[in-house]
Amino acid sequence: MLKKLGVCVLALLMLLGGVVALLANQYPALPEQLNLNSPAAAESPVAQHGVRALFLGTSSFVWTDGKTQWLLDGFFSRPPLAQVMFSRLTVNEDRVNTTLNRAFKELGRPKEFSAVFVAHSHYDHALDAPYIVKNQPGARLYGSASTRQIALGQQVPADQIGLLNIPQDIPVGDFTIRVLGSAHAPTGFTGGNNAEPVTLPAHALAFKEGMSYSFVVYHRNTGAQPIALIQPSAGYVPGQNAGLKVPVVFLGTGGLGKLDEDYAARYWKEMVTDTGAKTVYLVHWDDFTLPLMKGGELDALRPMPKLVDHFDRTVTRLQAFARRDGVSLTILQAWKKVNF
Repeated sequence: MLKKLGVCVLALLMLLGGVVALLANQYPALPEQLNLNSPAAAESPVAQHGVRALFLGTSSFVWTDGKTQWLLDGFFSRPPLAQVMFSRLTVNEDRVNTTLNRAFKELGRPKEFSAVFVAHSHYDHALDAPYIVKNQPGARLYGSASTRQIALGQQVPADQIGLLNIPQDIPVGDFTIRVLGSAHAPTGFTGGNNAEPVTLPAHALAFKEGMSYSFVVYHRNTGAQPIALIQPSAGYVPGQNAGLKVPVVFLGTGGLGKLDEDYAARYWKEMVTDTGAKTVYLVHWDDFTLPLMKGGELDALRPMPKLVDHFDRTVTRLQAFARRDGVSLTILQAWKKVNF
């Protein structure tokens, strides 16, 4: 009897595993007109002020004005799903170094940067940032107290770690980065703080969210007005952008497709309608368990699988909002530059 029960349980687990594996490999299609990899997509205009942002998946960017470079998140290890679920994570140094080298080659700049900002402390934002900063002695890592513990766990010197306050303006060369308090999308994986150093390897759930931020980018060449708002996660604090007017929003969408339409409408209003933005690039929409490069070649991003999100639903909703408000909407692909 017990033997039969054991066989039934094993069969059930195998069936469940098969269903999960099937769903984890079902990806929604990207609409051609919104995909920057498509010939039909509108290209970013030529830089008028010499400022460029190179998108590298999730909410990772390299920003440059030809003199100064800074990074947001810099999450390039992108461990596979099985490792995230069943093992512990560490920095894939080869993958991080290869990605950084190629990113700076794409920008035509030496691999030098002054700062790395971390949007919040989940592993898909904070895993690689300490390693990157530690290998750039002149750089500083900016994040929450929770991110600080991740950096200390990777032996980043304390004088290279800056704790963020909100609101706060941080000069980086001719850039100024205004840090605003924000929130993670309500996905069930939110909250918590790292109270002690996070040493690697560590389970994905050891990377507690801490504080979540959004970032308003200013540059001396463009005057007193900001050039962009970066909203890394599909969450918000009501009124967080009060009085802010920006032309461009980089809008995080991770998990948005599993939330209701009323939430999506409030999120759009907070980030786009209320800021007056007329250009929106979607970020943090991709399956970050897949690498940015394959065999040394650049690779296009794929949406999160249907097991995790419903990006097709997100796009349908946001397209409707964009048409109503006269906003240009684009799915930002990896290795694409946005010029200012």
